[in-house]
Amino acid sequence: MSRPDFAALAQKVSFKFLVITGVAVTLIFTSIFLWFSGQQERLIKEQLEKQAVILHKQIVLTRLWASLRSPVLVPEDITDSVTNPGGSPKVIDRDGRAYVNVPPSILTKQLSELASKDGLYSFRITNSSQINPENAPDTFEVEALEQFRDKGKEGFFRSENVNGQPVLRYAAPLLVNESCLKCHSEQGYVEGDVGGCLSVFIPMDKAINSVARNQTFLVAGGTVMGMSLLLFLFFAARFLVFKRLSEIRAALSLLTKGQIAEIQSPKGDELKEISDLCTSLNVRVSNHHQELERRISEATKDLSETNINLEAANRDLQRLNNAKTDFFSSISHELRTPLTSIKGAADLISRKGLCVEPAYLDIIKRNTEHLMRIVLDFVDYSRIEAGQFDLKMKNGSLTDLIRQSISSQRVEAEARQLMLVCDIKEDLRFFFDEARIYQLLTNLLSNAVRFSPDHGQVLVDAKTCNGDVHVSVSDSGPGIDPKYHSAIFEKFFQIPDDCGRHLHEGSAGIGLAICRGIIEKHGGKIWLESQLGLGSTFIFSLPFRTGS
Repeated sequence: MSRPDFAALAQKVSFKFLVITGVAVTLIFTSIFLWFSGQQERLIKEQLEKQAVILHKQIVLTRLWASLRSPVLVPEDITDSVTNPGGSPKVIDRDGRAYVNVPPSILTKQLSELASKDGLYSFRITNSSQINPENAPDTFEVEALEQFRDKGKEGFFRSENVNGQPVLRYAAPLLVNESCLKCHSEQGYVEGDVGGCLSVFIPMDKAINSVARNQTFLVAGGTVMGMSLLLFLFFAARFLVFKRLSEIRAALSLLTKGQIAEIQSPKGDELKEISDLCTSLNVRVSNHHQELERRISEATKDLSETNINLEAANRDLQRLNNAKTDFFSSISHELRTPLTSIKGAADLISRKGLCVEPAYLDIIKRNTEHLMRIVLDFVDYSRIEAGQFDLKMKNGSLTDLIRQSISSQRVEAEARQLMLVCDIKEDLRFFFDEARIYQLLTNLLSNAVRFSPDHGQVLVDAKTCNGDVHVSVSDSGPGIDPKYHSAIFEKFFQIPDDCGRHLHEGSAGIGLAICRGIIEKHGGKIWLESQLGLGSTFIFSLPFRTGS
């Protein structure tokens, strides 16, 4: 199956249902298997431990019986020197058969050898102060003896590998009783002492094999049952849900193509409601589609003519806009020449002292300079609109430029006792047009000085932020209503003066529009943060980049 086919299959509800159901069934049967296996292992281990305890008690009882019934006579022909180490006196029966006395320890050893031959179990007696070297304790038995004597334990279990075979070992103390003192009184024992321990070996291979067989059967049976349950659930869901969903999906597919779908509506379950809804929707959409076609046909009769009129109107507007731009550019250039002459003549009269009334001459010079600024603003904005606004980029110090622009406003600020504060802690050097940014800064500072009250404060700050340089100019003026924040950078826009201070007198309303044009040409942004009564802060950002 190709990748696109598999991707399409993975999106189907039936495939998702099969995967989710398979995961759920797998988790359930895995949990059951782990729980059952753990329970089985625990029960078999408990059974082996009980078997070891019972075997230990039987051996102890056998030894007790042997010690109480002493002497225990055994035919001489089945004994050896180990069985009768001391050469005990023989007893001859009437048939002439010889018997020898067997002590409990030797009887225990013989019983263990017989059990080992049959592969059932084995056991042995041991003690740290043994007489027979063969009874020397191993590591497990040494630890068991310590537990019995120091902590008073009554039994000690451990699973080990003996000769490559897994066995369960059980050790329990052998307490000295009155019958034991007949033979072991010389060793310093008293009744109740731990005279040694009886170590029992129970083979575990059969139990382990049984657990493995049961686990294999459980895995095989669980796999068959899980697959059967999964297939049953899948085919049941396919018959009850997926098949009907496919029919409804096919009908809806035809519906989206504008065709009338014949839907076979299932009966008796929730899908019937969905099918009926699809049928009703199909009829309504079909009728609505016909009605829309009729209305669209009526509405588009004059569409071609309307489009032609709109295109003509757009061309007229474009021509008017170009004519307006050309007019502003031409009139600005025409006004600039006589204003320059008037300003030069006024400067000449002022220097030679030819004017009887200097105050009138100052009026002429001040208004001439104001008109010159307005004319230059119109020229700059005309260039911005015409796309002829070029930048002269070079590396420079923005910090020095800010200080120069502040100095240009110092005289007017001191006349009104305004405080100009420059809060810049680093020398910001990067690539920009110094003349245009100086024009931008003086424009913002001039507005801040003009709108701030006497004895107020204007704050200039600059810092780097996320790869850009952010410069802010804050005043302590009346603030600007947030509803004007987006329109204040549009050309010829002026905020209504509700305070009667006439702060907009002499303003053409294009200064901030020029500021926005300068910033956008640099690839930056300019915005306003202000609230009524809390002053205004104009902020602009410039990309912090270097150039050759």
